[in-house]
Amino acid sequence: MKPETACIHAARDSTHSTGAVAVPIYQSATFAHPGFGQRTGYDYSRAQNPTVEHVEKLLARLEEGAGASAFASGMAAIATFMELLSPGNEMICTDDLYGGSIRFFNSISAKNGSHEASAQ
Repeated sequence: MKPETACIHAARDSTHSTGAVAVPIYQSATFAHPGFGQRTGYDYSRAQNPTVEHVEKLLARLEEGAGASAFASGMAAIATFMELLSPGNEMICTDDLYGGSIRFFNSISAKNGSHEASAQ
């Protein structure tokens, strides 16, 4: 299936839980649960919500990957990425990377045993 076709088909609400033709955009910040200790899979929109979950599945499908992760902010993505690194791992960044990102990398790099990042 071509990417354009996959996008069109993936945009449909396959659960048909709302009757919407396309996946609804959930704007709720918090989600109710059936009872104490019972979860719906969603707690707080920045952590996960049905719209983001759908985007992640679509991206994984388009990229033919095992999965994908979407984040509420660039800093959330960077912090998660840095936690995935181990001592000796390397990362490559563009020379026009936001300075705040470089400062963040340098403040975390000591923990990971890596060399200091710099803009070239």
